[in-house]
Amino acid sequence: MRCILIRHAQSVANAEGRLQGHAEFDLTKTGRWQAERLFQRLQMESIEPTHLYCSPLRRTLETAQIVSRSWQVPLIKWDELIEYNLGVFSGLSWEDIGVRYPEMARAFRQSGDGGGGEGAEDLAQRQARGRRVVASLVDGHRGGDVIVAFSHGGILQHIIAALLGTDRTWGIRVRNTAVFDLTLDENLWYEPGHARLDTRYWRIHCFNDAAHLEGDYGAAEQTGSAKEA
Repeated sequence: MRCILIRHAQSVANAEGRLQGHAEFDLTKTGRWQAERLFQRLQMESIEPTHLYCSPLRRTLETAQIVSRSWQVPLIKWDELIEYNLGVFSGLSWEDIGVRYPEMARAFRQSGDGGGGEGAEDLAQRQARGRRVVASLVDGHRGGDVIVAFSHGGILQHIIAALLGTDRTWGIRVRNTAVFDLTLDENLWYEPGHARLDTRYWRIHCFNDAAHLEGDYGAAEQTGSAKEA
């Protein structure tokens, strides 16, 4: 099965330097342009998903609607793909946070786990959700399926970690509309032994790739010289 994970396009909060979490923000004009570029890329690559999912938050839903407009599969809102909750930090800039919650801001910066303020989803919860998403993808789909899922930069770090089978929390600066494209063998996913080491069953085709935002992507791709992000 093929699994394509995508971060939403630029939101108003991204442009303003605000933390988002569960707070709702629309796409910017730039964000809509980014989504259109991604649409063109996936059309050029002849991506035809059998299953299409997105976080229910507006920035992700709007991105998915632009990108998926020519596909003939329903767009399913999936709560597990929502950005992780940042509690009282949601929707605020770092300047706001420093003024309103100075002690929590210091703890946030010192923790190193990317958590949030009071009421936030903690690291163990985020990791568990990443594992649940991967288990649902593996258990609920078959070998010929092509899954496209639109999500958020924060929770994507934990979904990607679960896909790669790592117990570490890796910091990934996920670009707006970046694509993670992997194939895996769902029948061997839970099997121990040599199959886990056989790259015929586990492939990363692109990782945090936003090359469609770089210059004249279409022309470069057709001549085999597209830049890797």
